[in-house]
Amino acid sequence: MAEKKINVERKPAAEVDPESQTVAPLVDVWEAPDGAVMLAADMPGAKPESVDVSVERGVLAIQADGEIEPPGDDYSAVYGEFAGGRYYRAFALSDEVDRAAIEATLSDGVLTVRMPRAKAAETRKIEIKSG
Repeated sequence: MAEKKINVERKPAAEVDPESQTVAPLVDVWEAPDGAVMLAADMPGAKPESVDVSVERGVLAIQADGEIEPPGDDYSAVYGEFAGGRYYRAFALSDEVDRAAIEATLSDGVLTVRMPRAKAAETRKIEIKSG
């Protein structure tokens, strides 16, 4: 089987919707050897209790509130590029994703979503029967 090539487009920064102040977090997507799709979204300042990952009508939506806090009470901001706000991204899922087995973790401001391949989408050998 020919190896499929994926074109990777790099964006220099997260996009912000000026009306809603919603930030579209930067996302990397990989395919694991077992066929699962791994998604990593940068969400600095997001806390696990503010993160919402949902699937509805074939669309995976990730959203969270993020706010960068100073490392202590005695610190004052000198320079900052992150204003905080609401993160939101949505992705259309193919039928090859097992929606019931999707898992998500948040660690160090990175949301990781693992989407296993559905059993029905796995390649299998069909036995030929003689008539």
